[in-house]
Amino acid sequence: MKRNLLSTLIVITNILFLTSCGESYAPITLISTDGQTHITNNDTIYIDAFTNGKDFYIKGGNGKYILENQDKSIARYEYNGETLSLIPVKTGFGKLRITDYEKNESRFTITVKNQALIFHVDNISTDVIGGELTQNETKIIEENILKSAIMKVGGSIEFTYTVENLGAGNVAIYPQKGENATTGIFSQKESFDPESGNKITSFDISLAGNNNIKLELIEKTENDNTYKILRHDVTETYQNKYPKLEKATIEYVLTTTSDNE
Repeated sequence: MKRNLLSTLIVITNILFLTSCGESYAPITLISTDGQTHITNNDTIYIDAFTNGKDFYIKGGNGKYILENQDKSIARYEYNGETLSLIPVKTGFGKLRITDYEKNESRFTITVKNQALIFHVDNISTDVIGGELTQNETKIIEENILKSAIMKVGGSIEFTYTVENLGAGNVAIYPQKGENATTGIFSQKESFDPESGNKITSFDISLAGNNNIKLELIEKTENDNTYKILRHDVTETYQNKYPKLEKATIEYVLTTTSDNE
């Protein structure tokens, strides 16, 4: 009787072990190689087009993985047993499924998007130069510049690249937060300030209605504080009416610079 009871306990223990084995591992997740990004089941992985993609380590499961790329036309992968590289092919949405031999599974959405720069306006300043301008004229010019500014505080501008060399693309200008955007196209080039040596990125923008503007992205440092501005030279707009005007600019002080995840 004791022997039969012992045998029964052994069988039950083995059954419990077998049925729970596939659930004894942590979920399959992805960790970026720099350790900054943690991707879990059903998360979206954003990859910029015209880049080498992103690298991850696969964690969880039993360590023996089966990868299934469900849309090779959007992104492809390379896996050497340690690092998973996701490489963009074209913009769009794809799916990646990772399983192991214990039936653990995670699914990920891969979104390949055009790289973008998004600038948010935190403050605005004007600079009107003209030694022979009256104080009243200077004030009027400053007020008109602010009134006709393409963005107010809280507004934003988005540059979305559509070519591989990141030299041109689409632009969307949001005058204020929550307002509809004015759209157009832009081209971009880089130069350097001969005085400071800082890089200047120039955006030549064409908007609807044959409205063309040029903005310069500049990095400034004041009191050990470094920030970026978009500078718009509007001298020609006011010089006919005020011939004594030498220079007129508006600067959009940027609070954040980000991609379009």
